[in-house]
Amino acid sequence: MQKIISRLKEKNKTSTVYDTRFWQIMRKGCWLAAGAASIVGGLGVPTGLGLFWDLVFYFTLHLVLFSVVTKLFTLLLSFLPLPVPRLFLGSMLYTGILVCFLLRFAHTTILFAALIAVAYMLLSFVFGLVLNFFAAKNISFKFKLVFAVLLVVLLVFSAGKNKHSHLPGLDMGEPSHYICADPGSNPGLPGPYKFQNFTYGSGKDKHRREFGPDVQVLTPSVNASLYIKAEEWPRLRTCFWGFTETNLPLNGRVWMPEGEGPFPLMLIVHGNHTMEYFSDAGYAYLGELLASRGYIAVSVDENFLNYSHWSGIPDNDMKVRAWLLIRHLLQLQTFSATPGNPFYQKVDWQKVALAGHSRGGQAAAMAADYKRWFADDPSLAGFEKVKVQAVIALAPTDTTIDGKKARLHDTYYLVLHGGHDADVNTFAGDKQYTRCAFSPGSEKFKASLYIGQANHSHFNTDWGSMDNSLPQGLFLNRKTILAAKAQREITQVYVSAFLELALKGQKQYLPLFLDWRCGQDWLPQAYYVNRYESGKFIPLITFTSKSSKEKFSYGVVAETDGFSYCEIEEARDRRGKSKGFSGLTLAWEQNAAYTIHLSETYRRHRLAETPKFFVLSLANLEKDLATEQNRKHTPQIELELTGNVSVRLPLSEFMPVPPQFYTQYTILPYFDQVIKKDKYQEAAEAVFQTYTLPLFALQKINPDFNPDSITEITFHCYGGPGKIMLEKAGFSSP
Repeated sequence: MQKIISRLKEKNKTSTVYDTRFWQIMRKGCWLAAGAASIVGGLGVPTGLGLFWDLVFYFTLHLVLFSVVTKLFTLLLSFLPLPVPRLFLGSMLYTGILVCFLLRFAHTTILFAALIAVAYMLLSFVFGLVLNFFAAKNISFKFKLVFAVLLVVLLVFSAGKNKHSHLPGLDMGEPSHYICADPGSNPGLPGPYKFQNFTYGSGKDKHRREFGPDVQVLTPSVNASLYIKAEEWPRLRTCFWGFTETNLPLNGRVWMPEGEGPFPLMLIVHGNHTMEYFSDAGYAYLGELLASRGYIAVSVDENFLNYSHWSGIPDNDMKVRAWLLIRHLLQLQTFSATPGNPFYQKVDWQKVALAGHSRGGQAAAMAADYKRWFADDPSLAGFEKVKVQAVIALAPTDTTIDGKKARLHDTYYLVLHGGHDADVNTFAGDKQYTRCAFSPGSEKFKASLYIGQANHSHFNTDWGSMDNSLPQGLFLNRKTILAAKAQREITQVYVSAFLELALKGQKQYLPLFLDWRCGQDWLPQAYYVNRYESGKFIPLITFTSKSSKEKFSYGVVAETDGFSYCEIEEARDRRGKSKGFSGLTLAWEQNAAYTIHLSETYRRHRLAETPKFFVLSLANLEKDLATEQNRKHTPQIELELTGNVSVRLPLSEFMPVPPQFYTQYTILPYFDQVIKKDKYQEAAEAVFQTYTLPLFALQKINPDFNPDSITEITFHCYGGPGKIMLEKAGFSSP
């Protein structure tokens, strides 16, 4: 052992013999590069002590590790009989390993982490050369100054290019005036009500005064131990928050209109963001708008259920998110019956909406369908008196909880999702949309809006612009996403219009959900696709994995002619998972036709009154076409309705079939394939558009056309190649 120690001491004395002044300065480049990587990686793993102390902690950690590890690497390299700058090489090696570790910790693939680590090592080498340039004694000060100015200009120019550019909208023509006869005033503008903003909460919050000493209304804690095991609530989480699963707080931010009321109520809850970066203040832009228009809006705090790199995430967090929403409503019920409380007699409990973002969007639907999970929970007694009329989901998740998913019945439902969402990057809300059902004849409806350039984080002002935490978020493509302000304007328009219609019966806003173009004067330019269905919809053809392509209920039959492919298939998202429904996939090379024959039985039993609209839902599948030249080829479809007379016209007369939206998630197209396993590889997915065709508009083309006499409906597909999936078709009354 003594010989080994002596040998190491001897090697240590000579280990840096080749590290000249040049290489010493090059090593400083590695030191700075590794320090920057440490800080960026550390910001993605906050300690909860605050930004300043996070910077101090991670930079101090860098100082210690860089000194110790590079010395160790230098000592190991000294055993190689090579005349190389070992201290510098040890510093380079440390920098590369550090970057690789940080990216692997952020759950990127090994290949991606290795590629970036090598690139970062080369960058640190270049940085060292720049430092050597400024340290050189034989280069004049003026020359160094010119170089510095050019370097600053280059950096500023590069930073400017990374900002999002102006994003053109999708030219989809003008909406039918038969649908958009009275679009009403912009629902995204403030209303006439003055409002107050206050908080309710435990009064003991360790991190936010608004829920601590400055809270206006005190609330009791609630016990979630029925759903969260004690061992799943670590001591670190208790240390950070000051409570356990047995005494969770009920904290909320309130925007309340002035006046007697009662007012409709909406609760909104955030999703799973890094626990130490609080999320509940991020919906003030919605709370303020809705309060000005006569709603009580509450942003619910569930940050203590979010993920932390230090203490993980509680088990059953999704159930507890929904359970806490219900407990908030029950507490507000108590407040509304308590004289002197700000909520006293202010809430209209027959007009309640639940909204959520990401996991919060799923929690809102689960809370509305609470009996599926909480039927035997005595702590929720009395919740049946709360009438949840509407659910709003912003980029929601849709995971299976206890083998079940929410199934809303006779509940208004709205989902918004972004095509540039790098977190929930599949249109998961499409699945919840499919599971919403209505009693026949009900005026309640479900609606979706797919916003091509929208991302995940911009729905919340506290979440920044990156859908992934640092350092992974640095590699996301942010040049082609909507500005945060524009995305929130869209959200304000749709959420406000939806609540005006669902809770106040303002039917002038219905056209916005039938055809997004009815609100194009209110909406920023972007790519939009929308779906809509109400209890007024009467199916003509629908598809399941076991149904026939030719025979349907009530004697309705169909026939095809000229298609190169015609099969019933499950609709799938961009990761190949089922959307929960099926459709008829049709592909053609030249001209083809799909004809539906209405039976007398269908007409007699399903069309009790004259139909006013023909409704269909289809998706463009251009990405599946064989060659790159054939992609982005908008399908050309004409509809022919035959009865006592025939009327034929292009579908584009009502709305063109939108091209598929292609997303480049990362700064380089190649990174989409390697940064995450099976997540970003597919650039597009099937997104369904609903077409609502007013039959009385056809009478303008041919006055002899009688909607009561329709016997055949033919889809003429031409100008191939083309590929679509037809989800369903049917009729609707107003």
